[in-house]
Amino acid sequence: MKDIKLIRLLSGEDLLTEVVADTGFKVTIKNPLRVVIIPGKSTPNNPTVGLAPWAEFSEDDEFVLDNQHIIAIMRPVKEFVSQYNSAFSGIITPSSSLLVPKEM
Repeated sequence: MKDIKLIRLLSGEDLLTEVVADTGFKVTIKNPLRVVIIPGKSTPNNPTVGLAPWAEFSEDDEFVLDNQHIIAIMRPVKEFVSQYNSAFSGIITPSSSLLVPKEM
């Protein structure tokens, strides 16, 4: 099972990413996505949240971060985890555990 975390960097960026290893001094992450706030076009006071590639000009999918550059590592809300998993697996998981069977 993937260990998906929300990492706040000293730069102010929030990354939604899989944590592969944490040595206490360095954190290895895989497939990081940057959390971005997108102002609403018709309602600028009601922004939406989106995910964008981080280090988009790199061919790497794993990165090692020095703990000096990390403010916090947090558990993301379930909706973020679902969106992250769908971005990398192609499988979309429902946000609710309640499934209604289709009648034939």
